Amino acid sequence: MAKFAVIALDMDGTLLTSDHQVTQQTIDALQQARHQGIEVILVTGRHHMMAYPIHHQLALDTPLICANGAYIFDAQSQRILGGDPLRDWQWDRLLPLIESSKLDAICHFSEGIGYLPDNEHFLKIRNHTRRFLPELAIYPNFIEHTSLATLCALHRPLWKIELSHATTEQIDAFIAVLPDDLEITCDRTAPNGLEIVNAGNSKGNRLAEWVSTKGIALEQVIAFGDNHNDVSMFKQVGFGVAMGNATAEIQQHADFVTCSNDESGIASALHRWVL
Repeated sequence: MAKFAVIALDMDGTLLTSDHQVTQQTIDALQQARHQGIEVILVTGRHHMMAYPIHHQLALDTPLICANGAYIFDAQSQRILGGDPLRDWQWDRLLPLIESSKLDAICHFSEGIGYLPDNEHFLKIRNHTRRFLPELAIYPNFIEHTSLATLCALHRPLWKIELSHATTEQIDAFIAVLPDDLEITCDRTAPNGLEIVNAGNSKGNRLAEWVSTKGIALEQVIAFGDNHNDVSMFKQVGFGVAMGNATAEIQQHADFVTCSNDESGIASALHRWVL
């Protein structure tokens, strides 16, 4: 096994516990790895404004791979370094399908997170931000509008769409009517949720792009995850680690299954394979 040079971390369900904290054991293990010269990078489905507080807490100097690999964000300069947003024609075809299916939508724009009133999923996100420190340089910018069409016309680029509904069946029905030629990637990260990005965007692809700029081989990367959008990392890196809280379907794609996110699974695996 090649010596690891990079630790790639999914956030929700992986780095973060069920109450959205990072355990001290994990913090200590990551710090020990960094002292050995190993780089640590967050690879998340989150918007950069939602991921930045953890990046800040861990004092990382790497960029953030956000929105399931749709773009990469530099925290020091606070700018997007590159990415592939959804195209106007894709959005024009998705909008009537979203509205006819009566799905709640959250839109990831460069300048913030867009939503419509009475969006239950957004309310959970807003409540979650109460854990963030108000003095942080980047703070979630929430953009409300009564029209989804107008919201996306005013704020571009559109990096990712999160769709949700109270029933799993409604998400199933929406997926069933998606045209095959939309050139999008869909990740079912929750039974009643769906995340959409432009085709070719994935955590694995964006991570591969970043490590290549560092002159690092993918075989030298160990990646941790727990969900469907993490499988692309497992398939490309040298060693993929699934969390114990991941489903059996996700675990079968990994090289190793550690204990759960609430049991400091990252720290446990790092002490076994890296430190």
